[in-house]
Amino acid sequence: MKDVSRCCGPRRVRGFTLIELLVVIAIIAILIALLLPAVQQAREAARRTQCRNNLKQIGIAMHNYHDTYGMFAKPTILGLTVGSGLDIRSSTTWELSLLPYLDQAPLYERYDFNQGAYDAVNAPVIVQVISGFLCPSTAGTDPLVQYDIPAGTQIEPSFPGLARNWTFRGGRCDYEAMQGVRGDLASIAYAQLGMNVGGSRHGYATWDIRFLDAPPYSDGGTAGRVRDITDGTSNTVMVVELAGRNKLWRVGRPDSTQPDAQIQEWVSGGGWADPINEMWVNGRLYDGTSGPDGGPCAINCSNERGAGWYSFHPGGAFSLMCDGSVRFMNQSLSQAVIAALITAAKGEPLGEF
Repeated sequence: MKDVSRCCGPRRVRGFTLIELLVVIAIIAILIALLLPAVQQAREAARRTQCRNNLKQIGIAMHNYHDTYGMFAKPTILGLTVGSGLDIRSSTTWELSLLPYLDQAPLYERYDFNQGAYDAVNAPVIVQVISGFLCPSTAGTDPLVQYDIPAGTQIEPSFPGLARNWTFRGGRCDYEAMQGVRGDLASIAYAQLGMNVGGSRHGYATWDIRFLDAPPYSDGGTAGRVRDITDGTSNTVMVVELAGRNKLWRVGRPDSTQPDAQIQEWVSGGGWADPINEMWVNGRLYDGTSGPDGGPCAINCSNERGAGWYSFHPGGAFSLMCDGSVRFMNQSLSQAVIAALITAAKGEPLGEF
């Protein structure tokens, strides 16, 4: 019998050459590069949908609140004393008011409305994280807002220093109730419109401030009733995105510039029970910093107090309108359109937006 192994020799198995391996690796890399943006876009689309739905649920809760009380929830109701330094003795935010209408009635019932967010009795309540107040697109921020303002700190020029430490640790909220337009943004907007900058520039509702030891200085604010929104409920914003607080963000980047970052940590109102949630918009410069009294940019330039809308969505931010609809506001909107959308009863002409 013929010995095949001796006549033909050992059988050789052919493998990939180095060049072939490099070509395969290059093809895989190209495919990943092509697919990754599509995956990221799909994820952002899902996050945007969830963020929009959060605002939609807030809108339903606002209208249920209106059905019960004859008005929308006010941005904040404060009970203050100033005789021995500024102190918040009681506080209610719009988020707190809506808890029973957002399937959070047990949490609402645990909150002591005769005291405030800085009182120990309410600490176990306000620390709860509520997913419906968080936009999933918000960049890697802690779901809790924490700060400690020392006694004696003067947080507003017109008020005395704090009577005690204000310590806050609470669940974050990426949305804020709109209160009005002012400062540089208002001046630019009404110059474009050819209108007087004076008169009513408030939004759907404003703060209700009660001075417990000086009642004559109390201000009940505007009521937030549908009948008072004469510019039209579909043309007036109620709650907007203001994400990433109490960290300072400017044009998509975190900013640790002092003293701005410290001020942002203390008074930007990023917790859902945080009583310092003022939202009178004066805008910012296009780099996110402030001009003499704000600036022309009110969407996605800064999340500072009073800067305007801020989101981590490309191109704009979501707004809940007073009719319960949710609209995406393009960051290229003119100042005139933005001011018209903020005010509830000034009568500005408003086209498509």
